[in-house]
Amino acid sequence: MKFRKIYLIHKYTGLCAGLLIFILGITGSVLVFHKELDRWQLRNYIQLENTGPVSVDTGYRHVSAKYSDWDVRLIRFSEKRNEALVFQLRKPEERLLAFVHPSNGNLIRVIPQSETLVYWILKLHYTLLSGLAGEIIVLSAGIFFIISLLTGLFVYRKVLLKTLLFRVRFSVRNSNSFYSSLHRYVGVWSLLLNLLMGLSGLIISYEVVSAGLKKQEMPQIALPEIGISIDGVLKDIQLNVPDFKAEYIRFPLNSLQDLSIAGSYKKNSPFYSKYYNVIKVDIKTGKYTEVNSANNLSSLARGIHFVEYGNGLIKVIFVLVGLSAGILSLSAYLIWIRRRK
Repeated sequence: MKFRKIYLIHKYTGLCAGLLIFILGITGSVLVFHKELDRWQLRNYIQLENTGPVSVDTGYRHVSAKYSDWDVRLIRFSEKRNEALVFQLRKPEERLLAFVHPSNGNLIRVIPQSETLVYWILKLHYTLLSGLAGEIIVLSAGIFFIISLLTGLFVYRKVLLKTLLFRVRFSVRNSNSFYSSLHRYVGVWSLLLNLLMGLSGLIISYEVVSAGLKKQEMPQIALPEIGISIDGVLKDIQLNVPDFKAEYIRFPLNSLQDLSIAGSYKKNSPFYSKYYNVIKVDIKTGKYTEVNSANNLSSLARGIHFVEYGNGLIKVIFVLVGLSAGILSLSAYLIWIRRRK
């Protein structure tokens, strides 16, 4: 009787979340290579011919002069002279990407971020393109998915080791046997990584929903004149905090805020997010007001879920994990439909 109750929980939580988990699994597999996809799609704006030195100061002056009432962030920059600086411009309901010449600061192109493939897939993955309602549905699907995985661990407990060692026959006698064998093998082999991605995704989804439920007023934006050299600050960080690699710059919205430079520490575990460690700098004096190493649960969840670590092989493994979630959902539906017939 206990087994049957847990089996029913496993079945119905899986069926309830099935279609959504299929969508989340497929989109998640694609998003493993989000940086590579962005670089490929935007290559005509990023790659250019240039022999002059890279100047973040010049780029920011040009962007802030034209978009003085926007939240400005530098999301892509390097010392390579042939790559554009990429600024993200934000308003509550709008996102723009500005591609800026790395030396003279001229705006090469400004496009809505919604035109990028990665942004559209990311919105589908986290909101089902339905705003707060979609975010809540995704959170609910994540909860059902975790329950389904844990109850599945109980349902298949007696054959876990045998399945891992291929001592359980993969039957192709008929369609029912094939779908059941496929569901069992994929579920057992991907269980731990699916739990890892499911739990980390659940944490992120909870934070997204919590932020959406809180009514946050957008502060009045009047981009201040920055009285220090941003390029000088980046060089100073390289000299005085050599363990830190800058990845992202958030510019102050008014004269009371600091310049925030997010990045990663070499000493940190690679499983933490690269964007949660922050160095804040006073825009008048250039002094560090905060040097923070954020090794918290949120940073860990995002680092794991976005696969910010490892090489190409690791990414391929997590692509397969995402596909396995889709296969589990599809095979569960097929088993249910066949048994009802």
